[in-house]
Amino acid sequence: MKDLTSTSFGYLIGFVLPGMLGLYALSGWFPEVGALLQPMLKADATVGPSLVLIIIAAGMGVILSAVRFFIFEKLLYRKHRLPENLYRGLGEDKLTVHKALAEEHYRYHQFYGGCFVAALVWLPAWVRGHWALDYRLGYVALGFVLLELLLERSAADTFKKYVGKCNAIAGGNAETQSG
Repeated sequence: MKDLTSTSFGYLIGFVLPGMLGLYALSGWFPEVGALLQPMLKADATVGPSLVLIIIAAGMGVILSAVRFFIFEKLLYRKHRLPENLYRGLGEDKLTVHKALAEEHYRYHQFYGGCFVAALVWLPAWVRGHWALDYRLGYVALGFVLLELLLERSAADTFKKYVGKCNAIAGGNAETQSG
């Protein structure tokens, strides 16, 4: 049961939570999307609409994860990657450790990176809806830059730890894997 719980939590933080943030970000552009979020805010919400919201959020999370993959893994961190033949010849015990590393590090990278991408969608929508050239815009811009910096640095840290530990298990070196 521990394995199932760990995996479920990993998928929750890797896809569902960034997906909900992505839906919230899209609601600034498309008010119809905001209607999907309403069941979450009601005290008497039933299982049906909540389940639909979670499924849609998971789908949005997968889309955000694809964008995150290209921004972070293909562009920003391309020097830190796993070798293509990592899984060849790995025994059952090493694959189990690798799965644990994915749950401990990579899922957090997915969360930080997905939230980074969702925030990129959210800020222009917020500025469009609240446009006023005053001190609030400066505070929001500063807060946004600090949040994005925090998310990017956290995504970098967790991804590099994941790659480094996986390469150590496989006998490779994270710093020499470039592409």
